[in-house]
Amino acid sequence: MTGDTNPEAALIRYEDRDGIAVVFLDRPRQRNALCYESWTELSIALGGVVAYGDRALVLAGAGDFFCAGGDLKTGPAHGDGPLGPASRVEHAQRVMEQLKAVPVPTIAAVEGAAVGLGWSLALACDLVVSASDAFFAAPFVARAVVPDGGLAWRLTQQLGRTRAASLLLRGTRLPASEAERLGLVTEIVEPGSTVSRALSIADELCQADAGAIEMTKRLINSAEAAQLAAFHPLELAMATVAQQRSAAAKGRAGYS
Repeated sequence: MTGDTNPEAALIRYEDRDGIAVVFLDRPRQRNALCYESWTELSIALGGVVAYGDRALVLAGAGDFFCAGGDLKTGPAHGDGPLGPASRVEHAQRVMEQLKAVPVPTIAAVEGAAVGLGWSLALACDLVVSASDAFFAAPFVARAVVPDGGLAWRLTQQLGRTRAASLLLRGTRLPASEAERLGLVTEIVEPGSTVSRALSIADELCQADAGAIEMTKRLINSAEAAQLAAFHPLELAMATVAQQRSAAAKGRAGYS
C-alpha cells in the first residue's frame, strides 16, 4: 500500500538494487506531492543510504511522474513558531542539504515532470536523467507563493537573471530537451526508462574510487555552499510572509 490509501503507510519507498539505493517518492495519486512528513521520511531514507553503505542513490517518483511539488492541500505550515507558516520550506531546505551531503553519487530519474519544489529536489541531485516527454516548471507566482527549495538562486546562477525570471515569474514549462540544452538535465532517455538508465550510470560511477568521488562532491558543494546558506534565510522569510498574506486573503474572502 502507499500513502494514498492508508495514512499510516510510508510516503517514501526504499529499494536496494545490488548496493544502489533507489528511493521513490511514493504518493502516485497525488503525483508524489511533498508534505511535511514526506521530507521527514526522505531524511530517514538518506540517513539509511549512509548507514547501509550504499554505493549510489537514485531518486525517483512512483508511477509515471517525478513530483508535483509541495502538497497544496496540506500547506507549508507546521508548528506555532514565528516561522511556522513556512516550516515545510525550512524542513525541505535542511533535507536537500542532507541530500547534497550524501557522500555517494545521487541521480534524479525524472518521469512526467518535476514541478516547483519537486524541481528543486531534482536539482539537488548530482545528475538528472529525464524522460524525453518530461517537463520542468516553477508555477509559484500563479499560486500566490514564492519559489522555495533554493530554486530562485539555482536557476539564476545557472541561467542568468532574465531566463530565470521568465521561468519563475511566468511559470513557463521547460521541455526536457530545452532543459538539457541549458545544462539543467544530464541526459534524456525514452519515457519509462529513467530509473534503469540512472541505475546504469550509478553502476558506472561505482567503478570509480569512492574516496575520490566523495572529495570531488565536496569540492563541487563548497563552490555554492556559502552563497546558498546566505540565501536560505531570505527565502524562508519571503515564504513566511507569502503564506501569511495568503492566509489573510482567504480570511477576508470568508467575510465578503
